[in-house]
Order: sequence, then C-alpha cells, then structure tokens
Amino acid sequence: MALILTSEEEQLRDSIRRFVTERAPLPRLRELISSGLPYDPGVWKQMSAQLGLAGLTIPEEHGGAGAGYSALSVALTELGASLVASPLLAVTLAAGTLLGLGDSSAGEDLLPGIASGERIVTLALGAPGAVRASAGTLTGTVAPVLNGAQAQVLLVPAARDGELALFAVDADAAGLVVTPLTSIDHSRSVARVELRGTPARALGGDAPAAAGFAADLANLALAAEQLGAMRACLAMTTEYAKIRVAFGHPIGAFQGVKHRLANAATAWELAHAALRDAARAADERPQDLRVAAGVARTMVSSQYLEAATATVQLHGGIGFTWEHDAHLYYKNAISQRGLFGDPGEQLDRLWAALSA
Repeated sequence: MALILTSEEEQLRDSIRRFVTERAPLPRLRELISSGLPYDPGVWKQMSAQLGLAGLTIPEEHGGAGAGYSALSVALTELGASLVASPLLAVTLAAGTLLGLGDSSAGEDLLPGIASGERIVTLALGAPGAVRASAGTLTGTVAPVLNGAQAQVLLVPAARDGELALFAVDADAAGLVVTPLTSIDHSRSVARVELRGTPARALGGDAPAAAGFAADLANLALAAEQLGAMRACLAMTTEYAKIRVAFGHPIGAFQGVKHRLANAATAWELAHAALRDAARAADERPQDLRVAAGVARTMVSSQYLEAATATVQLHGGIGFTWEHDAHLYYKNAISQRGLFGDPGEQLDRLWAALSA
C-alpha cells in the first residue's frame, strides 16, 4: 500500500486546490445557500471541461481520462475540504454503475455525456425491494437520491421476477415525480424519487455486481470527501487554538485542548491510510474493495463527526453561530454519516464480507 501520492496525483491535488481557492472557496457555499441554487453551473462546467473531474474514472474511449480511483479519491478529498457543492459524486456513482454493469450499449449512450459534464446521470439506489419492475414500468420510492432534481437520467435498480435488474429512466418520463428534499447539509442536493408505473429502459449486464460495486464506490468516495473535510476541521481548530487567549494563555496550551487536537491528528493519519488502501484496492485489488472501502468509510465517518464536533466546541461561543463555518462541517458530518447506509448497516455489510 502506497501512502505517498504519486507525482501525477500531487499535480492533480495542486490543480484542484488552486481551482477551489480561486473559484469555489467556502464563502461561495454561503452564496449558494442564499440563492437557493444546488451548485454553481459555471464552476461545474470548469470542473468538467477544465479539470476533467466528471470523466476522471471513465475510460478514454468514452471521453474520460481513465485515471483510476486513486486519482478520484485525491480529487474528492480536496473538494471535500471546502465542501464544494457539485453533482460530481452523483455522476461518479452513475458512471461506476455503468462500468460495473458491462452493458456496452448503455455505456456508449451515457458515459460520453457524463464525462463531458453535459449530462447529469444519478443512481437511485434504495433499500432492497424499494422499486419493483413489471411490464417495462417501475413502481416504488427511493430517497435520498443525489442530485435527483437536476438529473436528466436516473439509473434505478429494481426487483424483476425475483432478481435485481437495472433500468434507465428519463427525467421527463410519465409517472416520475421528483421532489427536492431539505437537507441540513447545504453542500448536497438530494431528492425523493417516486416511480408510479414509470416507463423505463432495461439495461443488460450483471445488475447485482453493478449495484454492489456502486455501494463500495459510494463508501470510497464518501470517505475521501470526509477525509478532506476532517483535515479542514483540524486545521481550522488548530489555528484558532493558537490565537484564542484565555487566562493569559493561548487555549492550545491547555491539556484538554491539546489532547483533543492530538487525537484528531492521529485519527486523520489512520483514516488517510485506510482511504489510500481502499483506493488502491479499487484500482489493483478489486476482490478486496468491499472490505477495504467498508473499513475506510466506517473509520472516516466516525472520526470526521468527532473532529467536526470538536471544531464547534473548541471554538467556544462563536463556534455555534451561523456566521462561523464550523456548523457547515458539523451538519455535513451528520448528514453524510447516514448516506448510503448508517454505521450499523455499514458494519453489518462489512461483517458479511469478512465472513464470506
């Protein structure tokens, strides 16, 4: 396992870091909150066309970069540090699902548009049996669906004749009702998707394998975002501990503060190692991905919430205010902890993989 980034990954990290600083710093999220927009279309266009992030893991024959999942984890870590609002996670999971499916026709139809950033495709991954297929139509409800209100196409796993199949649903299909949901996490757009006898295109390939890979990829991607946000919390709080004075000393001089920051720094290093292992597994050891991604997600989600909590608490009274950024990370940590399965579900899935 390589913990040190390659030269290409370092270049990607530095490029994204500069881009975020110039085009999508954290104050931009507050502007989006005020405007009611789910994300900045101009920023998304540059992320896709200029940085190539939408097609980072998509093969070159479909218009992507074919860079692999280690590169994706680097990108998501940098974006997560500033809570950049975008549909990147949604289209990444959709692309991963299509690649795992192995349906060449569906790939040729959807992947080039995803890679260019011009087509928002999302995965409506719900609980088993949440959607049923019958006579070319789908019935059921899935929530939350990432960027469901902005997607032109939804990929929907559904039960058909006792087996799992994957379907593509156009946003303007009859009987499709998409309702934007209010989330405490202002950096993420989610929706409830209701299918009421909605016409859908059945896709070929191995749907169970594709759905399983999508769930593993979701763990990897979310862990990467959370690791970046955790790093930002640690940096923010450490800096504050140096300048906030109490009883004539910087608060960082007190053991109660130093120990919490030291614990957060240690937890970040361990979580970073787990994420790098999961990213390498996705690229080089796919048979180990389920366990590696599950370990990374379980570790990072819990440690990120602890770091975000410490950020609010160690900032004292100002940490609880709307004007300070601490609450943005805390709400993000709370929201993402339960996305695609709460900690209990993640541990159950991890145990099942280890016991297989």
